[in-house]
Amino acid sequence: MSQPKLSICVPTYNRATYLVTLLAHLEEVVEQLPFEVEVVISDNASSDNTLELLEEASDRMPLVILHQSENLGAVRNISCAMRAAKGTYLVYLADDDRLKPAALIDAIARLDDNSKAAGLYAPWEVLDLVTNQVKSQFYKQSKNVTVPKGNYARLIEHVADHRIFSEICILRRQAFRALHPMGNDLAFWAFTMPCEYLGYGDLIYAKTPFYSSISRHFPGDTRAQEGFTEVMSAWDRYRGGAEYMYGLALQQGGLKNPEKVRAFVQAMPIERMLTALRFRLQQGGDPLENYTLAARLRGSGYEINLPVPMEQIRTTAGLYFASVTLPDTLQAEGVAIIGDCDQDTIATLNTISNRPVRHVIDEDEICATDVVLNLGCKNAAIMKQAESLALAHVRDTDLMRKFA
Repeated sequence: MSQPKLSICVPTYNRATYLVTLLAHLEEVVEQLPFEVEVVISDNASSDNTLELLEEASDRMPLVILHQSENLGAVRNISCAMRAAKGTYLVYLADDDRLKPAALIDAIARLDDNSKAAGLYAPWEVLDLVTNQVKSQFYKQSKNVTVPKGNYARLIEHVADHRIFSEICILRRQAFRALHPMGNDLAFWAFTMPCEYLGYGDLIYAKTPFYSSISRHFPGDTRAQEGFTEVMSAWDRYRGGAEYMYGLALQQGGLKNPEKVRAFVQAMPIERMLTALRFRLQQGGDPLENYTLAARLRGSGYEINLPVPMEQIRTTAGLYFASVTLPDTLQAEGVAIIGDCDQDTIATLNTISNRPVRHVIDEDEICATDVVLNLGCKNAAIMKQAESLALAHVRDTDLMRKFA
């Protein structure tokens, strides 16, 4: 095979269930593309039958198989796949996602038409394979835009206008090999890496997605998507990335609407924190972390409409602390509830606590290995026993001060 025009770079680790369908998809993609293609898959020391599947597929498509002898971590494995690629252009593909051939062909043609372009970014769609329906698209723009080399002001203005995270891209291999960009925990890579590539050449922002992020492969698929997991806690990295890009634009000068850009840099992390809180509440995240995040949003200086009332968040956090966190920390054997408490509440607490939760109506029922949760108890003898004997005696009024 002559030098390929495109290298599809796929890192994988113990995902044989999804890799089977991906390989079938890639066979179809390769057949539809009107230029030479190679598929570079880097197996990150999988313990399942990944390597066997890849060897079987090598007869059916132009496949380059990399097998790591030890797990390198996700970032290094991605880098290995892209460094091994020989194509004029490189595109990353997660081992459970899909490419859209027609849009991919158009994107490659745009890069061919601009020899100065270091890469092309595009929005991506979220696709449910069970229903074959597109659920959403991450950002939209009405036309294709080219940001000239080194024009950081134009870059952040375009990003701010469309709330863009520059994640899905096709890179010119020369640019990748010249820069070898790497992320860090201080600034989100989807903001820093485009800046690096813009120092090398133009950046094209295409309006049409060529990439589908798969939300569900089959009925009952509960696989967590990395992007959704990251949004739960990455808001400070998002802030760092936006500030990184903004700093380059300020140094260069030329912002046409600096107030709008500044507002984006300040508000974007708050928007992501609010998104994180919504996801955490929907997916049953740690109530103490949910409370902390809601309290931060409350103190952000912005008018915030929380997904649920703050009173609900703080009450949930207080009960979780008293029935789960504190008993686990003190290695209690049980949680004793004193005061007014109905059976439904006891049943609910038993579903979340790692210790048995019971309602106590007599002081002799309190044990030295208990954490006692006092829900307005007025019985002096029971309260005295709780205070003197139990590992901890937590009053509901103190909980509400703790989670104010």
